[in-house]
Amino acid sequence: MTRLHAEQHLDERFGAPGAIIVTPLRILSDCLVQAFERDGRMTILGLCCTMTQTLDMVVGAKPDFVLLDATLSHSQSAVIRILAISPRTRVVALAIDETEDNVVAWAKAGACGYVPNSTPLGDVTNFLADIVQGRQQCATDVAAGLLRRSASEPDPGRGLVPPPSLTDRERDILRLIGAGLSNKDIARHLNISVATTKAHVHNLLGKLNVRRRGEATAWIHGQRPGQPVPPPNGQAALWRDVGGALALVGK
Repeated sequence: MTRLHAEQHLDERFGAPGAIIVTPLRILSDCLVQAFERDGRMTILGLCCTMTQTLDMVVGAKPDFVLLDATLSHSQSAVIRILAISPRTRVVALAIDETEDNVVAWAKAGACGYVPNSTPLGDVTNFLADIVQGRQQCATDVAAGLLRRSASEPDPGRGLVPPPSLTDRERDILRLIGAGLSNKDIARHLNISVATTKAHVHNLLGKLNVRRRGEATAWIHGQRPGQPVPPPNGQAALWRDVGGALALVGK
């Protein structure tokens, strides 16, 4: 079932983190909403089934979490776009194939946690409660693989070019450029004019000593060779060291 649904499910509970569910499957979103209503540890702010709807709702609702269906096309690149417009939002991948390579790919994209596709519906809320607390249930073979990777990875801090002196606004715009947004989209997400956006982009390119937006994106890639645009909250480092790997295992 792929019927569009972006309806709001606002809740009056206080203290529970707010989340948006992103999936084209109405049966999945409805089951999750019912599970969270019974559980009470997370408030569902809305349902989306397209990336356009998701980005608009992230800007408007400012959720603590986005629960993203991993079966959506280009879902990992969607994580980067969500974090670019809302750095404080955390993205959880729903229904991923729990292999070492796949977990690493989602961590690199910026996901703060994941729910395997083998998880029973009744266990999803407990999985997410752990993620909210900074823990992640993880298969033992995946955890062992992450530990092996962390031991063999070079120090990511070596050889990095010190970032130029950018204003907070310029850093926001750099993240949005890296996420592939146009000047018009950047202006809309930052609630500024297109002319102001162009001026910021011009100044930004000058500080980076590049001429084109594509070169600015390449500059970002150059900070972490071989990786996508790094999310601003540092979640892409989840798997890089032993501490990060152990955090995936949880208690």
